[in-house]
Amino acid sequence: MKKAVKIIGKLVLAVAIFFVTTFAIYMLNGENKFIFYVVRPILNRHYDSQKRDVRL
Repeated sequence: MKKAVKIIGKLVLAVAIFFVTTFAIYMLNGENKFIFYVVRPILNRHYDSQKRDVRL
């Protein structure tokens, strides 16, 4: 029985930490900041380096 309580306690702790982390990301708008400061420059660099075919 003690083993089950320990496992459930660790599971509850892990879920609580996961919830607090995702809530902080949501409240601080972290996903949009990550896209703006990390993903967007990489994509801009990639697309700017491509050769353009501007023939119509």
